[in-house]
Amino acid sequence: MSFETPFLWFTQTLNGAPKPWLYFKIDGLMVNAYEILQNKSANEKIRGEGIHEYTKFDDLIMMDSGGFLFMKKESVDVTPEMILRLYEDSEPNFGVILDHPLTPNLPYTISRWRRLKTLNNIKCMLKIRRTNNPELIPVVHGYSIKSINWYLKKLQEIGDFNIYGIGSLVPSVYNTKGAGGIYNIIRIISWVKKALPNKLVHVFGVGSTLTMHLMFYAGADSIDSSSWRTKAAFGAIQLPGIGDRHISPKKRHKKYTQLKREEIKILDKCECPACKKSGIEGLKESFTLRALHNAWVYQKEIEKVRKLVKDNEYKEYVEQTIGKTRFSKVLDIIKDQH
Repeated sequence: MSFETPFLWFTQTLNGAPKPWLYFKIDGLMVNAYEILQNKSANEKIRGEGIHEYTKFDDLIMMDSGGFLFMKKESVDVTPEMILRLYEDSEPNFGVILDHPLTPNLPYTISRWRRLKTLNNIKCMLKIRRTNNPELIPVVHGYSIKSINWYLKKLQEIGDFNIYGIGSLVPSVYNTKGAGGIYNIIRIISWVKKALPNKLVHVFGVGSTLTMHLMFYAGADSIDSSSWRTKAAFGAIQLPGIGDRHISPKKRHKKYTQLKREEIKILDKCECPACKKSGIEGLKESFTLRALHNAWVYQKEIEKVRKLVKDNEYKEYVEQTIGKTRFSKVLDIIKDQH
């Protein structure tokens, strides 16, 4: 199964609100298997009627295993078989292999154990699956080209996949200092795409209206994002090509800039359901309206990217947009990789 690229998966919590797809079309939906397994009533209902019926979303759904929730745990209380059976019963379009993500500066012995455990989970899930639906997605983990190369060779020994995920990058994405952080992320994405030129590459958890462009420009075919909700919870909204702006009357999170006068004019012209219904005042007071607005901006940005790519104008757009931000030097890394 394939999809139009670049593609954005909107991450949603179980029974979370709002549901943007009830107001306008979105690319795809990502839900969490571990969260479902922890909720007995939802688990039973989803297995009975399927995840599409449960969410009232008819387009592509990816179900993540929830591996990132294990990063700070001493033990894992789910098995590959538990995750796989949920996938087969609930029938998402894509299911992510149960993986064990890494964190920066993790001791080598633990890092290697997690990568080997993830590879074993891939073998196990492929062996015990009863159907080819959903399509399974392996996740690549590593912080160096050497470790990524080793991992991909091990994956090729296991099987061939249409889409490969890259995980463990979230902790580094906003670090623009030194040789690590976002610079290393870009190198990894570019290298994986070169190593898998005829495959789809998905990057987990790094989507915002600015960082999405870095990911796509570096070679990612799809990304997922929960920040349309988390930013709204902190009182922030997204503006296309600009990024985060704080709008809530509550105490401002230190990393979000206040809305400027010229940006208010941009917001006044917004066609999203939230802005058309309640305007700026509504966004200031309501998490739900801010989240809807952010989802709208994300989706429209993705649609804009597709058009720019088709018109061979995306490179210029990225350089103009990212060139005005603290990520501007990252563009040089991407150019060197190309």
